[in-house]
Amino acid sequence: MRIGLFTEGTFPITRGGVTTWCEHLITGMPEHQFVPVTVVGSDERALEDLPSNVSDVTLIPMWGKARPPVPIVDRRDTLLVGDILARLWQAVLPAGEQDPQLDDFAACLRELTSWTGWALPSILSRAGSTRWILEAWGRHRATRRLPAMALADAAAAAAMIDRVLALADRPFPELDISHVASNGPPSLLALGRRWSRGTPILLTEHGIYLRERYLALAGGDLNWSARYVIGAFLRLLSQLTYAEATHIAPVSDFNRRWELRLGADPQRTRTVYNGVDIDQYTPITGEPDVPTVLFVGRIDPLKGLEVMLDAFRIVHDRLPQSRLRLFGPTPEVNREYRDGLEEQLLRLGLSACATFEGGVESSMTAFEAGTVVALSSISEGLPYGVIEAMMAGRPTVNTDVGGVNEIVGRDGRCGLLVPPRDPAALAEALLGLLEDPARRSAMGLAARQRATTLFNMTDFVEGYRGLYADTASARSPQEVRSS
Repeated sequence: MRIGLFTEGTFPITRGGVTTWCEHLITGMPEHQFVPVTVVGSDERALEDLPSNVSDVTLIPMWGKARPPVPIVDRRDTLLVGDILARLWQAVLPAGEQDPQLDDFAACLRELTSWTGWALPSILSRAGSTRWILEAWGRHRATRRLPAMALADAAAAAAMIDRVLALADRPFPELDISHVASNGPPSLLALGRRWSRGTPILLTEHGIYLRERYLALAGGDLNWSARYVIGAFLRLLSQLTYAEATHIAPVSDFNRRWELRLGADPQRTRTVYNGVDIDQYTPITGEPDVPTVLFVGRIDPLKGLEVMLDAFRIVHDRLPQSRLRLFGPTPEVNREYRDGLEEQLLRLGLSACATFEGGVESSMTAFEAGTVVALSSISEGLPYGVIEAMMAGRPTVNTDVGGVNEIVGRDGRCGLLVPPRDPAALAEALLGLLEDPARRSAMGLAARQRATTLFNMTDFVEGYRGLYADTASARSPQEVRSS
């Protein structure tokens, strides 16, 4: 089969995380051809040396500098898009006491994805959602005691959402299955192909998209009304994807519970844990000469690294010889966040003993450099970094978010759990391991045994192989005829 892998900013342009998951699918099932469809920044490029069963890479720019509009836009098309946008925002922000209208929202998205040649990005850049958000908000707030919305706030919300809507007319190759690895913008691409060709959707969320967008909005600088509007739109888009997906395969039971609360059908939703090739991870027996706390992952606000730095300040006060080493790439969109972390290191007086090491070809190289592996995230799905550390026999301290407790268990034998955003708790857990070699050794052995049992590659590949077969059988007669 030709299986589309729909991602946002991951495979095939970065390493680690979701890219690792994609690579495991691709190499584990050489009988299928995988077609990446990836939402990216304006100047991203695909990695070289992709597996031989990867073809027709499609990178669809969405972030970064907006593309200049086409000078001439047909007025009739502009009016038609305006009519759809008016109805769409009435569905997202209904008047009176009504709840948001998922069916009406879906009908509007169907219309946007069903016509080609509209140059949607150009139309939306000239006459986008701002007016229709303001009008819908005026009716929506009347019975809800919400504040008035400033034009600037409506424009800020429209600037974000219209970039998502502009994906509705983006072309990409023919597929037998759309495997969507993130809700949100990639799911809109798959929904359009579902409606036009009947191509079935398999959805796998690594972090719950809506939850992570809520967290990002809460930590951003948009005013409340703009955050409300964006959140309402993304909630409906997520719910629509759950409704249209043939199967939903979350990476953790934590994710599954979120998806069910948001309306996913429990009969079509089952967890498939991430898998790791056991042969690539042999237990590490040695340790560095000085107590070293290790982080392995991308530099991203969701990783809560500012909390890790605060925790390490406490660790370093008790163990002055200790080090913190952070391995992983910094996506360009997170450059400002990385700069803030380096300023925090200066303020804490840790610049000489806490270092950003960049990405590494193999996580084993990083694990060999650490005594204890730490995770300080505020949101996760089923992080590979924790699973791989356990495979390598390294003890871990982790925030209890997402499916992390499903990886390490709750009894403390295979890894420790602490509350998120609590540097004192994280520091005490790290110190408890750094100061107890026997405990570290026992935890590393137990962690490897658990990881090899629950997160092996055989179960992972067979789980998705079966889902691909079941999803393909749901192709509509329309698509069977067209192929």
